[in-house]
Parts: sequence; C-alpha cells; structure tokens
Amino acid sequence: MPKIPFMEIEGIAKQNPWWGNPKGWEGQDRHFRLLENYKYVYEREGYLPAKEGVVVLYGPRQIGKTTWIKRRIANLLKTCKSTEIFYLNAETVRDRFELYEAVKTAGGLYSPKYIFIDEINAIADWERGIKALVDEGAFEGKCALLSGSSSLNIMKKSERLPGRLAKGKNKYRFYPLSFAESARLYGMEFKDAKSALAGLDKLNPLLYRYFIHGGFIRAQNALEEKGRLDEELFSVYSAWIDGELAKVKKSPEITTGIMDGAANALTNETTWSAISRSASHPTIAEYVETLKDMFVFGYIEKSRRAKEGMPKNKKIYFSDPFLYWLALYRGRKIDGAGVEDLGLETCGKLAELCVYSCLVDFLDGQKQESDFEPRRYIHFERGEEGEIDFCVRHEGKTYFLESKFGKVEKEKKGVIYITKNQFGRNKIPLAVFLLHPLGSLELCRAV
Repeated sequence: MPKIPFMEIEGIAKQNPWWGNPKGWEGQDRHFRLLENYKYVYEREGYLPAKEGVVVLYGPRQIGKTTWIKRRIANLLKTCKSTEIFYLNAETVRDRFELYEAVKTAGGLYSPKYIFIDEINAIADWERGIKALVDEGAFEGKCALLSGSSSLNIMKKSERLPGRLAKGKNKYRFYPLSFAESARLYGMEFKDAKSALAGLDKLNPLLYRYFIHGGFIRAQNALEEKGRLDEELFSVYSAWIDGELAKVKKSPEITTGIMDGAANALTNETTWSAISRSASHPTIAEYVETLKDMFVFGYIEKSRRAKEGMPKNKKIYFSDPFLYWLALYRGRKIDGAGVEDLGLETCGKLAELCVYSCLVDFLDGQKQESDFEPRRYIHFERGEEGEIDFCVRHEGKTYFLESKFGKVEKEKKGVIYITKNQFGRNKIPLAVFLLHPLGSLELCRAV
C-alpha cells in the first residue's frame, strides 16, 4: 500500500464515542435520538449471527441498517470493553487507501474484536482495501461486518474476495420489517398458525395498516402519529431514490415512469416495453435491474412447466407495500395515503405483493445462500385453467399458491388459496400465512 495521508485519529475517535464514554454516548447519537420520537421501535436481536470473519449486510437505505448496527454495538458494550468495538462510516472515507489506514490505525491502538464498516459501497474499489486487510490478518479472530445499500455492488465486488469472507453464508439481506415483526410491535404475537387463525379478528385490522406503512418503521410511526402518510414522509424516501439514481447516472424522470408503470401492472403479466413508453426496451430493462438492485422491486418469470414459445412476460412486485404508495406519489397520483384509501382492488394487489415479499423473506432464511436469487424458486404459470400466481419450489416439493383477497369462486386442483378470511382444506387467511408461511400451508392441508 502506498503511503498517503489518512484519517486523523480524532476523526476515528469521533465515530467511536464509546471509547471515551461507554455509558452515555447513546444520548448524543443521532440515530438513538431519532428513536426517542418513535412509539414503535424494533430490536431485531439475533438477526445476524456473530461469526468470525468478514460478513456483509446489505439492504435499501432508510430502513434502519445503521440504527441496527448502533443498537448491536450498545448490546455488545454490556459484555465487552469499549475499545473492543470499532465503527467506521465509509461515507467519511475518501478511498480504499484511507479505509485501509483507518482499520490499521484502530487495530494498532486497541485491537478491536468487533469491526463495523457502514455503507462500504460508498468507497470505490472497497474490495481491494478489504482484500489487503484480510491478507495481512487484520480481521483474523475478529467479527467484521460490512454494510451496504447496493446489492449489485456488494455481490459483484465480493466475488473478487474468494476465500476471504467468513465460512458458510456470509452475505445477508436486511429486509424491511415483515408483517410478523410489525404485528409484534402492535403487541400481537402467535407461536403457530393455529393460534394465529384464532386471533384473525385482531390480525386483519393490523394487516390493513401494514398495507399502508409496510415494513418501514418510520412510516409505521407516522401512520400511528398522524393517521396518514403525508407528503413530508414520501418526499424523504423519494429523495433517497433520486440520490441513489444520481450515483449511477440514471434519470429520475425515466425511473418515475417505470415505477408508475410497475404500480399499474402490479399482479399482472407485463413486458418491459409495456410498463413505460418513456424509453427503449433495453433502457427500461437496464433501469429495472437498477431498481431491483436498489430493492425497490423484484420480478418473477413464467414457470419452466409453461409451454415453449409462450411470451416471456414477467410479473413485477414492489419489495414492500410502502414502496407501492411511494411509486404513486412520485407519479403525482397521490399526496398521502391512509387506510381509508384501501379499496377492494388495491387490497387485492397489495395482498399478492405481501405474499411475494413473504416468500422471498422465508426462502432466503431457509436456503442460507450467500447469493440468494428468488427467481430460482418462485415462478408463475398460465395454463388452460388460468394463471397460478406463485409456483414455489422448496425442499423437493412444489407449492401452487394463488392470492385471492376476495371470495374464491372457482377452485383449481392442487392450488392453495391465500384469502382474506376463508379457511379450509385449500384456503388460508393471508394474515396467518404471513406470520407462519410453511406452518399455515400444513395446517390447511391437514383439515
């Protein structure tokens, strides 16, 4: 490594106030101060295993990754020496050389056991700095966590670190709160699908609220405080979208058109050209992948069981209900959102969206794959009897699921219907499914 100026120790110490004040630093931390204004705060203890080596945590901005890291530090301080923990915000670091020097400086002073490098993707060629540190043994016997907001950046660059990340699963996605986590904040927790079914009258009102605020804790608190999500809240998250787009030199106007088209096409088959007329097919495909990389939405493709030669359409799903409303806000179709805005058609769309996001979250946890890709396991199918929303492969079985928030009129053989409140041999209420996906399917099959 060439010798260049590096972060002064004062700058490093400022980011690690517990070194000098292990019991009072939270009161000065802006992330903790923000939590003081919230009625609902989620701990997410145990979300990530404390394993030796380098682990990556990635997910969208504004969902609490940094707050989660700070809370984990606070918990570690209950049993660790304050100097055994080192935190570095990579957005304050100029380049990979300064990253290297900052970690080496902290290591030389205190030899910390726990190292947190936040927003690592803010540094160009960060993987080269990490590689040099690993090769020199800087992380040996330590737990090092790198957080990032770009899945493409994290996945692509971590591929250049073969054998240098922790053993086993070493990349974890930080999802917005699931419905189960959100319900827990409201005081609702059910140990299994059967008990959740008995509490359906309490769960469904929370489900409607979740259709609005989704898994974004700031939105959940805003809905509680004001009764609606307002323009002020949406503008914060819209600015996040624009900020991320600027980093990859993408147009906010084209993005808004694509998000608006995705909202219109939600739950329906579509093509890239159909969701927006504002750009060419290749450009839209490129923007879709960018938005997927930003965790705005994902998509699934037709099942491999479908006949050859059929159109290669896709179905797009926002990764969280709140982002559906954000798309409408950016398209200037709404200036706020509340439970009173939930019509039957909108509920149907958001119900199917929630099934998709629940399946992704569940399968990611089950598969324990560092490079988890939902499209390996989730497809849709269209046959003579119509469309099946989700064909899900798990543990040697294929589950055929259809989201029907309205009444199930005509049933298809072998399909399990995820409903508003119907329960039977092949029907399970959505709220129960979202709490216990696999357990609920087993419950309805046991009837």
